[in-house]
Amino acid sequence: MQLFNTFFSLAAFAACLTPVLSAPVAEPNLDTTSLVVKRGALSDTAQNCYNDVKKTCDGIIIKIDTAVDAKIDVDLATKIVADLEVIVTLIVQLGVDLEAKINASGLTVADVKACVDIVIRLVGLCASILLKIKAHLSASVSVSVFAAVVLKLYACIKIVIDLCINVCLGKIGGLSVIDLTLVADLVVKLTACLTVFVNACLALGVSI
Repeated sequence: MQLFNTFFSLAAFAACLTPVLSAPVAEPNLDTTSLVVKRGALSDTAQNCYNDVKKTCDGIIIKIDTAVDAKIDVDLATKIVADLEVIVTLIVQLGVDLEAKINASGLTVADVKACVDIVIRLVGLCASILLKIKAHLSASVSVSVFAAVVLKLYACIKIVIDLCINVCLGKIGGLSVIDLTLVADLVVKLTACLTVFVNACLALGVSI
């Protein structure tokens, strides 16, 4: 019942969003040498989402860097909000797609690990774009312009992270053969990346 409710909330969230065409921050440097990367249903889905989100973030970076004095004025802020809405739509869809694949079961530890790594990089990317906005926001533009979309971004990111944590803990997905040390490591990393995103929101001036 809890899983059904989660899926329903994802589907409802996705339905209320208007799809927008995506456009292409420097990708965070992360040490992934300790991860066993074996692609599968979850990691392929997460990677596709990451690629699309990165293209949109790259587009935001270009808009900011080519603006007058590299400052975000009211007009540019409106365009960036639209880009952030694209990212929200992509991550909401990621949650829906991951939910469907988790329900189908047949997960592997390597696929879950690879998926978690991609999700962490995805969240880091979103955090970095918020910090970029903060650094280049004109004094004449109120941060409240970004508040609604940033809150939606937080909500869909948290749903995806919660899904990953529940898979790691064996609560959903039927993945029972996973060692406790690995579980603890993945859960700690997922929780930490959410904290990084929340801190970026607070730095921008949006309270979570």
